[in-house]
Amino acid sequence: MPSFKVNPQYAAISEVVPGLYISGVSALNQTEMLRHRITLVINATSEVPNLRSLGDVHRVKLWLEDTDQSHIYPHLETVPDQIEMVIRDGGRVLVHCVAGVSRSASLCLAYLTKYRCKSLRDAYHLLSSTRPMVRPNLGFWRQLIAYEQDLKCGRSSVRIIRDDAQPDRLLPDVYLKMAVSERPPSPDDMENQSPLKRECRERENSGPKPKFVPVLEPLVELAEAAG
Repeated sequence: MPSFKVNPQYAAISEVVPGLYISGVSALNQTEMLRHRITLVINATSEVPNLRSLGDVHRVKLWLEDTDQSHIYPHLETVPDQIEMVIRDGGRVLVHCVAGVSRSASLCLAYLTKYRCKSLRDAYHLLSSTRPMVRPNLGFWRQLIAYEQDLKCGRSSVRIIRDDAQPDRLLPDVYLKMAVSERPPSPDDMENQSPLKRECRERENSGPKPKFVPVLEPLVELAEAAG
C-alpha cells in the first residue's frame, strides 16, 4: 500500500451525527475502529485498498476518483440509504477518502441532506462545524446540487457563483462568509438549476428524467501520494 501525505488534522476521525463518522486514510487502524465501534467502513477512493488490518469490520469500496469529472451521482443516491439502514440497526459507519475533505465529505453531505437536514446548505454548515475542512471539488458540488434538486424537487439551496476576487474561478456560495441567498440568480445559476427544476414541474409528462452524466476525461489525481 502506498503512503499518503495527509494533514493529520484533516484525516482525524470526526463524528458527524450519532452513528456516522468521517476521516482520512491515516486514521484507519484497528484501534480506532474499536474505539468508535465502527461496523461498516465505506472506502470512497480508488487508490486506497480495503485494509485487512481493520479486523472484521465490513468494508465497501466505491472506486471514486477525486476529479471534477468523476461520476459520484449514483453513490449520492444509494450510499445515504445504506448508511441510514446501518445506523437504524444500531451500527456505526465510517466514510473515508484520502484526506477526508472531498469524496467522503460529498457522501456525508448527501446523507445529511436526505436524512438529517432541511437542505444541502444546512448539511454543509453541519458537516463543516465538525470538520476542519469540507471542500468537495466543483464537479461533486454540481452533482450535489443536482441531487438536492431531485430529492426536494425544486431549486437547490446552494449555487455555483463566480468568485469576485478571481472572476475566472467558480465556487459554491456556501464558501462565502456572508450569505448571498437574496442575490438574483445569474446566468451561471440558471444553467445549473433551471433544467432540473423544469423537469420536476413536468415530471408526469416527461417520463423518467436523465441522470447526471459528466464528461469523463483523464485528470491528475489530486491526492498526494508517496511510495
